[in-house]
Amino acid sequence: MVNIPAGFRSKPQCQITLQDAILERWWLACARDLRKRVWAFLGLRLQIYVVVIMSMFDQFMNRIPSAGLSRAFGAVSSVEFPTPIQGHLNQLYAKLMGVNVEESERSPKVYKSLNAFFTRKLREDARPIDEHPAGMCCPVDGHLSEFGPLNDGTLVQAKGLNYSLVDLLSAAPETKRFRSASYATLYLSPRDYHRIHSPVAGLVRSMNYSPGHLFPVNRLGVRYIDDLFPRNERLTTFIETNAGNMVGVVKVGATCVGRISVAYDPFVTNRARARQPFRQTYEHTEIGCGDLLGMFNLGSTVVLVIEGENFEFSPGLAVGQEVRLGVALGDWR
Repeated sequence: MVNIPAGFRSKPQCQITLQDAILERWWLACARDLRKRVWAFLGLRLQIYVVVIMSMFDQFMNRIPSAGLSRAFGAVSSVEFPTPIQGHLNQLYAKLMGVNVEESERSPKVYKSLNAFFTRKLREDARPIDEHPAGMCCPVDGHLSEFGPLNDGTLVQAKGLNYSLVDLLSAAPETKRFRSASYATLYLSPRDYHRIHSPVAGLVRSMNYSPGHLFPVNRLGVRYIDDLFPRNERLTTFIETNAGNMVGVVKVGATCVGRISVAYDPFVTNRARARQPFRQTYEHTEIGCGDLLGMFNLGSTVVLVIEGENFEFSPGLAVGQEVRLGVALGDWR
């Protein structure tokens, strides 16, 4: 801070001349201007550093062997230690991550591995399912990252970042069903319940696997990695509702998500010798609203793509809101 010469303040008020007053005001103005210039300079430098670092972030993530790292994590988390040791590990994980163990079907102590604890079931009464015939329920526990109508075939990833529906669905034949559609992005953190349930009742029509990267899908990844979800590994289930509307449930892989599996097919993602696109169709695979659809081996993201311009989200939903499996997300009017 610039100090004003003591002489200006040592004189009694009556002895301060007009020249002294003008000089004092000039000195204060210079000090304020200097502070502004210093802060502007530091702010510019800081912004430059942020831009440079974030521009390198995407390149850095491209060089990480995320698929191998995730398979290794999956293998380690599946190791079964002696029951007392494993029980303590499970409890430690639950405590560090803030897992609500009261909702689990069993105590953390009885799961034979961390992976078994990750994919635990909940108590039957823990998540009531809203089964409105014309409605759609939330398929997971998590946070509502983004939602709304598709705009010219694009979805919002984060503020200022959009991505293409065609890229997300890998141009699957069902893509044309979503010309008028809505979407909802749901993020599952490591503390959340990792099983995915059907948001609607109907028929499983097809499954589409798209190999890709396993970038992190946390807040940092979503904000700074362009086209994050279309670039990551994805396993999409297409369900036709009893009313004839198509819903795509896109399960997005991420760093340290060992694999993604589904309940209606033995296919499993992120296998070292199975990294090619894969598609399977089904004829009579019925599924109920709230039935088990699949699971992550650790938290990740689900993107719902919903056919129909007459679909409306439930009032009161907000970006960033915490949501629970079974609550109503919206309905077809």
